[in-house]
Amino acid sequence: MSELIDISLLLDANSVVQQIQTHSETLSAALREGLSKWVGLPLDELPQVERSNGTWHLGKHRFQEQQISLPRGGICLLLRLETRKEYLAEAALDLMTDSIQLYGPDGSIQFFNRATKHLLDIPQEDQVEGQHLLDLFLVDEAFSTTLTALRTKMPVRNRFDCYKSTSGKDLATVNASYPVIGEDGSLLGAVTLERDISMLRRQLPELQYIQRVLTSHLSNALLGEKNTRYTLDDLVGSSPQMREAVDTARRMALKNVNVLIQGETGTGKELFAQGIHALSSQRNGKFVAVNCAAFPESLIEGMLFGTVKGAFTGSVDKPGLIEAANHGTLFLDELNSMSLSMQAKLLRVLEEGTLQRVGSTKDICVDIRVLSACNQEVFALVEAGTLRRDLFYRLSSAMIEIPPLRERMEDLEELVWYYVRERSSNFTCPIEQIQPDFWESLRQYSWPGNVRELFHILECSISTAKQGILRRDDFPLYFLRHTFPPTPAPPTAADCTNPELLFKKGLDGMVRIYEQQILSQAYEACGKNATRTAELLKISRQSFQYYRKKYGLS
Repeated sequence: MSELIDISLLLDANSVVQQIQTHSETLSAALREGLSKWVGLPLDELPQVERSNGTWHLGKHRFQEQQISLPRGGICLLLRLETRKEYLAEAALDLMTDSIQLYGPDGSIQFFNRATKHLLDIPQEDQVEGQHLLDLFLVDEAFSTTLTALRTKMPVRNRFDCYKSTSGKDLATVNASYPVIGEDGSLLGAVTLERDISMLRRQLPELQYIQRVLTSHLSNALLGEKNTRYTLDDLVGSSPQMREAVDTARRMALKNVNVLIQGETGTGKELFAQGIHALSSQRNGKFVAVNCAAFPESLIEGMLFGTVKGAFTGSVDKPGLIEAANHGTLFLDELNSMSLSMQAKLLRVLEEGTLQRVGSTKDICVDIRVLSACNQEVFALVEAGTLRRDLFYRLSSAMIEIPPLRERMEDLEELVWYYVRERSSNFTCPIEQIQPDFWESLRQYSWPGNVRELFHILECSISTAKQGILRRDDFPLYFLRHTFPPTPAPPTAADCTNPELLFKKGLDGMVRIYEQQILSQAYEACGKNATRTAELLKISRQSFQYYRKKYGLS
């Protein structure tokens, strides 16, 4: 907005106009002539003038007023002609049902729309511009959404605030604040949006009506309906193993083949599946994810294939998840949890391209691409008979192996900073520094829960961090206990030669003994060289270092 002064009026101590000057060539001749008649008139008797809250209405023009007190008791009024664009912008903001607040870089109030004044019980005619945010809100300066955005120059989104206004009104709102940065990088101010439950209740019926109108007139293609959140670009990691997995996923996404994804729990198998769907020719169809371990055997057939009325007590005509995925992508997570009988029925659908709902003899044609995932080694599942060999062949035209976090520890720092940046707006003080002891603890852990466990640990740590710094003390206690577990006693000769003693230790104890034996022998055979030992055992050097510390191999 321009700061040019168009008109200045000099008033005496009795508010009588003594002198008028115009400073803009854009003022019309008629307006200038009318101004010349004001000299000698009291301010409240000026013809065709309406004054309210620092705004002058002069005919069809609006002016913003600024007052300057003079040493001898007079007043100088500076008037700036408000442009049509400014007038329309203010009118548009007043029409919004959300509370919209504009602030200067120092937290001074520049504008409150009508919804904001209603929210705070401020009379519409009251002028709040120029006051500081803390003059109206009884809120901790360190926790204020707006002041946090101004201080960090970063957006703060969807933060819950519970506070009082200076008028005593209790407020519970969800806020977002966005800093405004100039072309030269300077901070110009912030735009803050605030919503309470009453606003949402008023908006929901209108939004639902609009949705019904659009849905009734537009096709799904035009509506652009998507039920996936992630693409392959959202996957974090620069390690060779991760790059290879993502590159394979990109290549396979463009081909209409079934893909089997193998990875431990928490590695991000569904993220890969959603990314493949989003890049594929089926991206305009639905992405239907099915966790095969989540349904009991008695229900999964009806859930997958659908039912017809009368098939069993209480059954209704209902399409299944496979039908729902028609012309799209079906993602079968934890495929190895599906029973062999269900695997056989699924195989028939994939081979024939048709299915029958439970209780029906009618064939329904389906065209789906199947992405599946296993959280165990696939070939071992096939050999053990847990996964049908013929179904494996049908579903694994291509395979993607997602490396566990412990085998790509070089991605650890990138993952941590990614999560810190993504979650910083949800916390009072964004994380700006991570201490070395925090990194050391992360690197010494084996991460059995992989990236999902890492993000859980980070969320706990960020919530307790002080002054924007992550330290080892911020870890939850259970994580610290597992980071430095007691070193198991080395196996004795009796342990290794006496089966009865071995069996008394249980399966876990036996596995630890054999694991330590193998690692120790390999380490000795490689001259106690960690890199050569890792290559011999076909594991990463970081994984071997973890085992070396775990078993105290010197």
